[in-house]
Amino acid sequence: MKKKLHAPPSKERDAPIIDYISSCALVDFIDESNRLNKERRKVTLFSMEYEQKNRPVKILGATVDWPAMPHYNEASYTSNEPNNQGWAEINESSELFTANGMGGWTFGNLVSRFGNVLWRFSDQHGEMMSLRTYSKYITTPEGLSDDSPLGIYDSQFGDDDPTKVLLNEYTVPKCFSQDLFELMDTSVDSDVGEEAVPRPPYRWMLIGPKLSGTGLHVDPLWTNAWVTILQGKKRWLLFPPETPYELIGMIEGEPQIPSSIWFADYYDR
Repeated sequence: MKKKLHAPPSKERDAPIIDYISSCALVDFIDESNRLNKERRKVTLFSMEYEQKNRPVKILGATVDWPAMPHYNEASYTSNEPNNQGWAEINESSELFTANGMGGWTFGNLVSRFGNVLWRFSDQHGEMMSLRTYSKYITTPEGLSDDSPLGIYDSQFGDDDPTKVLLNEYTVPKCFSQDLFELMDTSVDSDVGEEAVPRPPYRWMLIGPKLSGTGLHVDPLWTNAWVTILQGKKRWLLFPPETPYELIGMIEGEPQIPSSIWFADYYDR
């Protein structure tokens, strides 16, 4: 008999919640890294209270103006809205299809717009599948009975047509600090024979049915990330950097433990 996933952690262990407008408010920050010449400058509240202290936080209201954000009030949705025109809904048995929300990047709309486009399932290998084929997989007995179903994990969406249009349908929240990867010099110096240094993956499209998810991992180059839920639900677990890897099932040289199995075997430890 399969174990049921346990309830979310208590409020005391959950990440705090702040609203988007407050997170973008500018506050005074004194940089004390140089004791002889302390620098006073303006930073966002998010940067001072969460980013610099390496604390997770949930920000509400950052996506209200995104064309990518589905409507969760049917009365507010019309098919004549410029951002949603022609985005047909698809009704299937998968929870991805039947989840609430209309317009925007619902799974049904993405299949309607990009059903024949190939999407990646990992940064580590090159396997790809069209959304239309994937939609069949998650609605067949194989996908519905899989205890660790495949999930799309594409770090190259938007690089080329036809998905490049998706980059215009969301914006990076203003409360975050500058993306330092944008300062990387990726040019090639042919005079000295230098090769271009590619930018590490920095944006992903994640799509998956119930029980799908990534195993425990450290983000590339130990970077921080912001993630937005547009449809459905997702649970995150974050551990302090000093947490022993073996204590939480990250065994050196061993593959990641699938998320659904991790919750069943490790969550209560």
